[in-house]
This record gives sequence, C-alpha cells and structure tokens, in this order.
Amino acid sequence: MFYKLFRITGEANKTIFDSGLMSTIDEPKRIRAIIINVSAYHTNQIEGWIETNQILVIPDDVCNTSDTSLAITAVISTNKLIRIPIEENIPPGIAFKIAIKCGAVPSNIDGSYEYEITT
Repeated sequence: MFYKLFRITGEANKTIFDSGLMSTIDEPKRIRAIIINVSAYHTNQIEGWIETNQILVIPDDVCNTSDTSLAITAVISTNKLIRIPIEENIPPGIAFKIAIKCGAVPSNIDGSYEYEITT
C-alpha cells in the first residue's frame, strides 16, 4: 500500500483540483481510498474524478474536521468519515483527482490518496 499527500486551498464559488494520482504504463495504479480532513464545514462539496468521469460527490460535513472553534465543537462526531473507499483502477496516462467545490465560503481539504501498484 502506498500513500500520496494532497492539500487543496478552496476558493469562493470555484472548484479547485489537486494535481492528482497519475497512473503510467510502467506503474499502473489502483486507487483504494482517500483519507481526508476538511478545515471547516461550509456545505461545500468534495469531488473525485478519473479524467472527466466524476465518481465521487459528498458534502464536506460528513468528513472529519480539525476545526475546534466554539461554533463547531457542538457538532463534532466520533463517526465522521476519515477514509472513503474508492476501489477503482486508473488507466495508464490518466489521473485520479480530488477537488473541492466551494460556495460563497471556502474551505480547505487535505489528506492522502491510498493506492497500490497493479500488474
């Protein structure tokens, strides 16, 4: 199992992508999961893409957060998503990318791609 870090700084009213996890002929990859944390809950959207195919769309408030401000501590749960299974082969020359689609109030995401090299 391998892991590759991602960090994305969200921008208001935009979708911002990470550079992604690239599969190559020499190193074909399978994305197993993403491990993710959001900076705060602002009803933004987490997206996962293989090339132009969107395969993941979830609201930010189902993910774990490191925000410990007084306003958010009342809703912090012990069962928020930290690891989101994907289980998709990435064709050579194609990337799996994570993105955050922000509304008026941006938030950031960071985490890791969990992947394996296939043969």
